[in-house]
Amino acid sequence: MHVILPTDVFPPRCGGAGWSAHALALALIARGHTVTAIVPREGQHNRATGETLGVPTVSFGYSAPRIPFVRNYARNERLWPRLAQVIVETGAAHSPRSQATIIHAQHVQVAPAAIIAGRRLNAPVVISVRDHWPWDYFATGLHGDRIPYPRQTWASLATDLPARLGPLRGAAALPAIPYMLAHLARRRAALRQANAVIASSRYIAKRLAALVEPQRLHILPNIVDLTAIDVAIAIPSNLIPPDERFILYVGKLERNKGAHLLSEIVRQAGAALRCHTLVIAGSGPLRAELEDAVCVCRVRARFLDWIDHDEVLRLMARCDLLLFPSAWGEPLSRVLLEACACGAPILAMPTGGTPDIIIDGESGALAATVSGFARRLAELIERPAERRALGDGARRLAAQRFAPGVVARQVENLYQSLIEAAQHAVQ
Repeated sequence: MHVILPTDVFPPRCGGAGWSAHALALALIARGHTVTAIVPREGQHNRATGETLGVPTVSFGYSAPRIPFVRNYARNERLWPRLAQVIVETGAAHSPRSQATIIHAQHVQVAPAAIIAGRRLNAPVVISVRDHWPWDYFATGLHGDRIPYPRQTWASLATDLPARLGPLRGAAALPAIPYMLAHLARRRAALRQANAVIASSRYIAKRLAALVEPQRLHILPNIVDLTAIDVAIAIPSNLIPPDERFILYVGKLERNKGAHLLSEIVRQAGAALRCHTLVIAGSGPLRAELEDAVCVCRVRARFLDWIDHDEVLRLMARCDLLLFPSAWGEPLSRVLLEACACGAPILAMPTGGTPDIIIDGESGALAATVSGFARRLAELIERPAERRALGDGARRLAAQRFAPGVVARQVENLYQSLIEAAQHAVQ
């Protein structure tokens, strides 16, 4: 097959969604398929064809003004026809007659364009959903970036915008509500027209059930490449002295990632951390709050900001415990997948799709409240044998459920069923 992967984000500079798309591309290439990633790049001036860490890539530039909501329109509705044309041209140029073409959109910005291109190429279209973009304009599923809620309406947006942007800016943004709701409708229309929709976890599938018929909805997890991670972590990290024991947090210092909860967890468990350093690999608006918390509690801390991806993996492989106090509906966290592959002991909150990865007492530990999290943290620090067992269990789970060969085979079977259905419909 020739698999065209349009994706909003892609390595080397991206978050978990981009690395998940890249891991899928490499796994499909390893199974003998032709794969081309299509990546829109804001600010790039022309179209470029090359390779991104082993994946053939077509990138093309676009511009978007720094005006709220107008910017979103430029990055989406205005961009979709151009992006669809690039997908069509890529399919026509790179798909020999011996190969069937399938389009697999990896995120929100590219999904409607994939639908347009699929019609023109007469190719099946798959859309992956890795966050809350079908029902939340901001894709976090959090009202005011704080409180989980089911979907956006006129009323919810009228309170969400001031809570998110502040009273004055939020009030000024209220006239954009009709566009926001229409834009969400266009996102959902793309999902309804796709031949298949992939949810990254049971949690996301449950949220999609009202939008996508059961026969078109498939739960397939993101991939984590254990072999590549083993190569990366074989090189010692130079960021932390080899004899220093540390607890690790990886992620943005924002409310949806639970950074505000981490401050309170440190306050409650501070005494238990006396022999450890708290290492923070990430940055964000809550850094000052967290710095104050560790200072008051006299906890040793290192703030590393954003560091190279391989260095993050090396820290995961060495940490005594990885903390994941996420407060939003996690789709299927890449931090957790990679930590599992590194064999890290993990303590997490059971939000969203996290229970698909962390089985309490087997592949990690779960705690649903701040006090419970702090208490479990203190217990695990005193139980090295239990931590090692949890890390071993996490590694086993990663190999059994999230390895490239396991997931790519399931994705490949889905592609094949869609191609056969399309061929049957033509006959």
